[in-house]
Amino acid sequence: MATYSVLVADDHPLTREGLVRALRDDGRFTVVAEAADGRDAVALAQELTPDLAVLDARMPQLDGIQAMQAITRTAPGTRVVMLSAFDDRIVVRAALASGASGYLTKDADRATICDALARVAAGEIVTPRPS
Repeated sequence: MATYSVLVADDHPLTREGLVRALRDDGRFTVVAEAADGRDAVALAQELTPDLAVLDARMPQLDGIQAMQAITRTAPGTRVVMLSAFDDRIVVRAALASGASGYLTKDADRATICDALARVAAGEIVTPRPS
């Protein structure tokens, strides 16, 4: 089974910790770093060049879109997945048009998130199912 390195960035500690635990328990992922804001996420992605960066859409310093644009520009091997509480089609399209390899909502269960991240790491584009 492939193991993918992951950077997790979310300004809410409980959400970040829960996602990190889910990824570690899954077995397909190695969490290499955590960040609480977009600026730290960009710096860590540049330093570590993880396979995946999972970014909260709304974070301090740089929001998820700004952080994603910087990561895809400076660490082009890192695939970025936006994670948001909102399933707004306009935001999803904007994220994908700006370079995201996926967009997931926080109401997805851990198996769905882990499977989606593995698919993104394998080269797929993943978006929420239409409501």
